[in-house]
Amino acid sequence: MSYYETINTYLLMKKREKKRIKRWKSLVDQLQVQLHQGAEEAKDEFENQKNNLKSWLDSVGDKLDKATDMGSEKAQKLKPSVEELRVQAALAKAESKDEIEEQQKKIAEGIHQLRHEISQTYDDSEEKYENIHKKMDHKLDDFQTRFDLFRLQLHLGKMETEENWERKNKDIADKLSELKTKLKTKSKEIEGKWDEFSSEISEEWKQIRDNK
Repeated sequence: MSYYETINTYLLMKKREKKRIKRWKSLVDQLQVQLHQGAEEAKDEFENQKNNLKSWLDSVGDKLDKATDMGSEKAQKLKPSVEELRVQAALAKAESKDEIEEQQKKIAEGIHQLRHEISQTYDDSEEKYENIHKKMDHKLDDFQTRFDLFRLQLHLGKMETEENWERKNKDIADKLSELKTKLKTKSKEIEGKWDEFSSEISEEWKQIRDNK
């Protein structure tokens, strides 16, 4: 690789790093707002995110239909999971607690399945498709975090006492604040340590989702 090719590769990598940090910061801000919504506001936001997920999946479906450069066979492998998740996101507004719980569960399962399919397809693909798969997986990771937070907000699954809910709410709020601080202070110190930093942040997303 020539000197100029090396420089261009480095600059492209830095640009991608900055974009991902910006995405993380934006998501933290949005999750902090979501966390402090009341039950009715959270239900409305649940429907809003269903619509966002459906719109994104519509665009993904269109791209897969046109993805001749990605290999029609590989693109077709993703379509059943994309369509199944799109169907779940397009369901009518959930009115009761049971309906919300069922929709949240199905959407979470659909996201998990699609991420699994993306991982398998990426493993079988050429290196030039890496960025396509990563972008899709990153977007699904954002949706997964949002919908898992809805599960906690709306008291889905096992019934929680008010005291336990207050504790969980505070724990998540603290984790989001810590993550926001880390993104601000460390974003200038990640040169040469991007993989380590990225893995660290991804693990913290998982802790927020699982409330550990």
